[in-house]
Amino acid sequence: MRNLVLKLVVFATIFNLYSASAQEGFNLIVVGDSQPQTKRQLEELEREIIPQIGEIVKEYKASSNLPVAILLTGDVVWDTTKFLPRVKRAFESLGVPLYAVIGNHDHNPKKRNNQRRAEQEYIDTFGPRNQAFMLGSTLFLTFDNIEFHPIAYSEGVDAEQLVWLCEQMENTPQDRRVAVCMHALATSPKDASVKPYAKPIRDIIGERELHFITGHHHNHGTYEVAPNIIEHNVAQVNGNLWYAPICSDGTPRGVFCIEERDGEWTWHHRQLGKRADEVLKVWSEGLVKDHKEYVVVGAIGWDDKWSVEWYENGESRGAMEQIEIVDPDYIYYVEHEANYKKKYMERLRKSAHPHKHYYRCKRTLSGSEIRIVATDRFGRKYESVVR
Repeated sequence: MRNLVLKLVVFATIFNLYSASAQEGFNLIVVGDSQPQTKRQLEELEREIIPQIGEIVKEYKASSNLPVAILLTGDVVWDTTKFLPRVKRAFESLGVPLYAVIGNHDHNPKKRNNQRRAEQEYIDTFGPRNQAFMLGSTLFLTFDNIEFHPIAYSEGVDAEQLVWLCEQMENTPQDRRVAVCMHALATSPKDASVKPYAKPIRDIIGERELHFITGHHHNHGTYEVAPNIIEHNVAQVNGNLWYAPICSDGTPRGVFCIEERDGEWTWHHRQLGKRADEVLKVWSEGLVKDHKEYVVVGAIGWDDKWSVEWYENGESRGAMEQIEIVDPDYIYYVEHEANYKKKYMERLRKSAHPHKHYYRCKRTLSGSEIRIVATDRFGRKYESVVR
């Protein structure tokens, strides 16, 4: 039966390669780890988060005729597999195609001794773990890279999925961009190297442009392995496991938007309830521990292709100094606003680590106006003024 499903998916992919060829692009809203564990969290997802994502859908529909779709990067729920149909219905209510991958928390923990049974509720809700679909000029492939065991889980992609990938590549032109969607990271954030389990995926796809789209880590990350291989690790949409309004790296509640125009990709993190150009977080002097003499800025959705400059009273002062710190907003929330049981407070504190998307500058003139200009890898500029 599974082989029949795989063959049908291969046929569907061949059809889509041709039927979608005339599209000029797409708008994809990627949602990281929605992960409701309790009824209260599920209701908050339905009442607050999904409607705000719906506003982004409306913006895209109003601004272009290009297709809009949503991709869930796994951990759709938090061991509460009975919530899966309800979460799916809530996202589908936005009126655009919905795709998903399975995460470790989408397996039924009561069926650990049998992976197929543990993932059955997910499959009954979202369909086969391996699916192929076209958006614009990009072929998207979904994978299950969670190997469920009686005690824990590991990351991996089994031989059956690799055979399926080989079948997909037989019908895929060499100049076709491929996006591999799965839950756990394909690369190591420390050195942007492909993890051993993901190397066969890379090798089968070959020289084609390859984008991994993942979740699981709960922080934002862009990892460039090679000129034609990049990973987009999407931050958690609900903040830090519902217990903080921002992720531990300072990324606010939001989604990751991928836009294709005339065959080219751009992307950005989009805060919920904010404009697309609101990406700078600025702290004036005295607000950031160990940097009290400085104006500090954090860049949401940052990667190492960004640059940040500053001006004082209209005069260029050059590049701001890059620093590595724990997000000031996150640590303030944990130390002054969060009020949970001890185990949850320990979890919040433990997840606080320094990150590189911060910069600082020191005024040379008392009371001067500071203008900060950040430029992302696509040349888009974002500004903020501090007086």
